[in-house]
Amino acid sequence: MSNGISAHINISFWGVRGSIPSSPDPSEYDQKLVKILKDCQKKKFVNDQSIEAYVSQLPIEMKRFVGNNTSCVHISVEDKHIILDAGSGIRRLGEMLMKHEFGDGHGEAHILLSHTHWDHIMGFPFFAPAYKSGNNITIYGVHNGLEQRISNQQEDEYYPVSLSAMGAVIDFFQLRKEEAYDLDGIWITNKMLNHPGGSFGYRIDHRGKSIVYATDSEYKNIDDDRHAAFVEFFRDADILIFDAQFTIDESIEKENWGHSTSLQGVNFAAAANVKHLVFFHHDPSYSDQKLEAILNDAIEYRKKHFKDKDIHISLAREGLELTL
Repeated sequence: MSNGISAHINISFWGVRGSIPSSPDPSEYDQKLVKILKDCQKKKFVNDQSIEAYVSQLPIEMKRFVGNNTSCVHISVEDKHIILDAGSGIRRLGEMLMKHEFGDGHGEAHILLSHTHWDHIMGFPFFAPAYKSGNNITIYGVHNGLEQRISNQQEDEYYPVSLSAMGAVIDFFQLRKEEAYDLDGIWITNKMLNHPGGSFGYRIDHRGKSIVYATDSEYKNIDDDRHAAFVEFFRDADILIFDAQFTIDESIEKENWGHSTSLQGVNFAAAANVKHLVFFHHDPSYSDQKLEAILNDAIEYRKKHFKDKDIHISLAREGLELTL
């Protein structure tokens, strides 16, 4: 591009859990360490560099955890910072942004909220760029009373610093339900999902590339017309970030809780011709081992039922970076 701004869309994951932040069980640390030690028994390390090289080539599931923080995804497109949800993961994202223009008070962020259940907004009071004078932050959502909802969690009964005391300019913008919004050539469309209290998915389209963020939704008891509407919303997405919080068995036990499964994600991805399906909003009680099993089962399910569909399937992990 002539102005030197990258035409790529960069997506990074800062919070991937649902419901509540969740640290791994101590035994999970032991399990990962044992696997690494067994793997390196036959290796010969001659210096620090050889150790670093060994670690760098380890599979991501062996050396890192899926992640502890709740929903937050950062999208960088041209000169725009678009943030999907403000769960606890936004705290670390804010620390990263402060190393750049936000640290000088020249940053501009656009936060799209799916809904205001606590796991999706709990990180905002800890978002460092919001405290820096000169930064501009716009919070978007479809729900009525958005500013009041965000302000409420920073009342002094719950938090020592009020929303009005933050140093940045913080604006609120209510999106029209299921209408497209033009953010300087980046098209943002919302879609009402199926979740208690109401949740909205977002589709971001730019220069022929598309990302769909569809967290917190249940699809079991919807009619054919609504199912078809979801397929169209997901249609031809390069990346579909999909709520796969429950296993099939747990989704039956927790019907109407407003969450979906990995296999339902595969079904939608196949019907909508999605290129890359990313499972998201992991249950806080699920270990990495269980999540890896869910992923592998979904991959086998796709091979068995949709042999002609070339769908890349992966787990959302903190630190995962994707580029379009």
